[in-house]
Amino acid sequence: MKHILAITLGLVVLSGCSSTTTMSLNEKNNAYSKFVMDESLSSEDKVDGFKFSGWTSLSDNYLIITAKHNKDYLVETNGRCIDLNKSADIKLNRSSNLAIYKSIDSISTSNQMTGECFIKSIYPITTVQTDDLTSIG
Repeated sequence: MKHILAITLGLVVLSGCSSTTTMSLNEKNNAYSKFVMDESLSSEDKVDGFKFSGWTSLSDNYLIITAKHNKDYLVETNGRCIDLNKSADIKLNRSSNLAIYKSIDSISTSNQMTGECFIKSIYPITTVQTDDLTSIG
């Protein structure tokens, strides 16, 4: 009985792994864009008192940045930020230490050859929305 249970469990795990498909960057970008519309997220021009704490890559156009006290923001870049989804780290290039601004501030990666990726949109999001976004890709 133990062997049958172990074999069945193993087959379930293997079948789950083999049926997993990955989304292309375009599919991810479309899904994130749809999420913004479906959730009626409103972009902010700036976030005052922003102290960078961490980040999560979603694609080459979207990422989640976290401020101290676990406040998350979905950030859309103005155009493709090459290899953002593969980068080990990012740098926020800010015009002010007290805030982040869309259209003025940018993001750069350590492995990026094209320079800075300017911030197109900044959407405040909840922890539930963060979980939903990270489960898309």
